[in-house]
Amino acid sequence: MLSDGRFALLGGISHFLLTSSCEAKSFGADGHWTPLPPMQEARSHFVCAAIAECIIVAGGWHCPSAEVYDEVLVRWLRLPCNLPQISRELGNMGSVLM
Repeated sequence: MLSDGRFALLGGISHFLLTSSCEAKSFGADGHWTPLPPMQEARSHFVCAAIAECIIVAGGWHCPSAEVYDEVLVRWLRLPCNLPQISRELGNMGSVLM
């Protein structure tokens, strides 16, 4: 959830390809989808958390990076370090690190 109450839909898989697309759904009588800036990395099977007007995403399928969406700046910022190298069996390790 974004700080203004909209629901954010981030990344995923479309036509067998990872996507970096992001959209937000507003609710109420005029509820609609609004595009958000895409993430810097295409990712699926990642973990995310909404904290202090930011959304943090980490990990995902073959994606060791983490980034943050700043609602005030309306942009994604890559975090300066990658997640540790992980084995195939622990491919969704981002959820443990969050």
